[in-house]
Amino acid sequence: MKLIPVVAFPGLAYAAMYATIWLHELGHALVYRFHGCKPELFKLHVPLHFGAASPDPLDASCVAEMSAFHLFIAAMGGILVNILLAAGGFMVLRRLPAGQWSAWFASVFVLSNLTEAASYLTLSNIRPLGDIIAVQAYCPAFRLPLGLLGIGLILCIIHFIGSVPQKWRTSLCIFCCVMAACMVGMRFVFAG
Repeated sequence: MKLIPVVAFPGLAYAAMYATIWLHELGHALVYRFHGCKPELFKLHVPLHFGAASPDPLDASCVAEMSAFHLFIAAMGGILVNILLAAGGFMVLRRLPAGQWSAWFASVFVLSNLTEAASYLTLSNIRPLGDIIAVQAYCPAFRLPLGLLGIGLILCIIHFIGSVPQKWRTSLCIFCCVMAACMVGMRFVFAG
């Protein structure tokens, strides 16, 4: 009976992370689709290792014609989706029986989305990487309030982990740290 969680939980954590990244890219794709630059909305580039994930394929000539403001909105689309999914996941979690595997998965999904958004708004904001490059190009002054929002999300993560069953706290802390390190590390490696 104990072997099932040992095998299943890492797989469920990976599934939550993959879904988080895929849905983040879908957030970008929705904005590009609105501007006519994304012919196939659900066709996204999200490799199994998550590195270099993107809303590609995009119509490059269409993207080149987008204003800095619209590129900023496209960049923020992924982060906004993560924040909305975390909020939605939290609402679902409140209705699940405490201590069950489904509640654990919902907790990982909430934390995965919060960590993705927080890592962009804080760590990738220190040296603009990924989505924050478009923020820098549009309005460098936005980096400070977005960084403060990221710090707020980190406080939400800490509060959230403190509210889950005691037996989950260590694994969820480790999950958040590993995910943040992987996401920021991948941005450094694949963004050049």
